[in-house]
Amino acid sequence: MAGRADLTSYDYRKARAAFLAANDVCHLCGHAGADVVDHVRPVAAGADPSDQDNWAPAHGVRRCPTCGRNCNGSKGANVQVKGLNTSRDWYGS
Repeated sequence: MAGRADLTSYDYRKARAAFLAANDVCHLCGHAGADVVDHVRPVAAGADPSDQDNWAPAHGVRRCPTCGRNCNGSKGANVQVKGLNTSRDWYGS
């Protein structure tokens, strides 16, 4: 399992900043202003923290400016979020 150093290295932080600059819509609530990278398959479950194909923008530390949620905190180390109510069904057809 990867250590915390993998998530705080300079190269990781630089890649994360570039990723968020290009993608700031939270994949969990659908609002702009995402401030953290969510690992869709959690690092705690063995995912490579630097695999950008496993990254998705999410709200975290600063919370969503629209709905006020800490979306990534609500998700935690789960693969899917259940019960995260949003103002809109972003995954509906």
